[in-house]
Amino acid sequence: MKNEIIPNSLCLVLGGARYGEFETLFKQGISVGLILDSNSINSIPVDHQFVLIEKFDFRESNEALSSLINTISKKWHIDAVLNTREAYVPHHRVIAQALGLPFISEESLQCVTNKTKMHEAFVRHIGEYSTALFEKTRLQNELEQIVEKIGFPLILKPTNLAASLFVSQCHHFEELNAAFLNMQSGLSAHYQKIGVSDDAVPEIQIEEFLEGSLHSQDLIISEDGRIYATPIVDVITGKDLGLNDFHHFYRGCPTKLTEAQQEVANRLTKKGAQALGLRACVAHTEFIFTEHGPRLLEIAARPGAHRNRVLEMTYDLPLNVLYYQNQKGCIADFTLTAPRPFAIVTPFPLLKKEFLGLKDIDAIQNLNSYHHHEFRVKIGDMIGPAREGFYSCFVLELLATSHEALWDDIQVIKNMGDIYK
Repeated sequence: MKNEIIPNSLCLVLGGARYGEFETLFKQGISVGLILDSNSINSIPVDHQFVLIEKFDFRESNEALSSLINTISKKWHIDAVLNTREAYVPHHRVIAQALGLPFISEESLQCVTNKTKMHEAFVRHIGEYSTALFEKTRLQNELEQIVEKIGFPLILKPTNLAASLFVSQCHHFEELNAAFLNMQSGLSAHYQKIGVSDDAVPEIQIEEFLEGSLHSQDLIISEDGRIYATPIVDVITGKDLGLNDFHHFYRGCPTKLTEAQQEVANRLTKKGAQALGLRACVAHTEFIFTEHGPRLLEIAARPGAHRNRVLEMTYDLPLNVLYYQNQKGCIADFTLTAPRPFAIVTPFPLLKKEFLGLKDIDAIQNLNSYHHHEFRVKIGDMIGPAREGFYSCFVLELLATSHEALWDDIQVIKNMGDIYK
């Protein structure tokens, strides 16, 4: 479907931009502007094509943000606002509402920004076995009572935050108590760094550990509630590598799930989005496929990290172009090309350390499926595991002629262990 572009129109993007994220929009001849978070590690690709870049500290008030939007609107006709970052979901709602563009409801916002409210909605609308058992707390003396209900092993995670930050698995009380205190201090330091008071630091959610394979699916949801499901993406986490860390090591397509399994999962992800009342957005769903079928982990009201690139390279599916069309109310059915096995790999260091480069970049570039790589930090920056609050620092793209060839190279990377000097 060809986009109708109004002269001097602008698609506005919030927060930051990764390589491969908005190039599909540039190719369509769409003018894209960026509000870059001045208080974040977010950066922009060196060869970007943004026609406008405005820095803004997203810790400032909604009034200050609205003032910036008004200033931009004097020169540009903003016909869409896109957000691909968890931190800016509330800001996206404020801007879209002010501009008369589609936006999610306040009730949906409360669910997608609080994992406990989200899980309560899953149970209320779909049923108890749609997700894991869960409880939330701020108090260490409540842990024993929670364990009586859920049992070990269990997962600790903040009720808000993405990228598996601070998430850890516990198998006994000694481990649980230590992880709980570490998470509390880590969350306090993280939020203090971004200018948020201790009162606003999220509670800790404790969940039943579900055994199975991890997957995600992005849903494009129109303002009137129609849901368009994109292909399922398979995920390998640090836990799958034998680590006590849940960072996403691998995101790839096509999925290994059978067609029957995909159909069951697709029905559940759609029910999950409907349970949260999501409309006028892209919903990023994550689920575990257990021996008893799929179970929802969480749903975000924005595209998944790197998903635009994965879907584009595998199926020629431009997720963010569809997101843009959805904002303009002209979403159309999409077609998929024959899949090309593709993956984005983000190895994390095993321990907190200073970034000094990779041990053997040549070995990585000599992989048969090597396609592209980029560093998201510079020499001297601190890097570390996601469970300690660190984001990915190295992004590797692999493109293969077969799934077998792709997996051969994935095994090579796995066997490298910690790739950082």
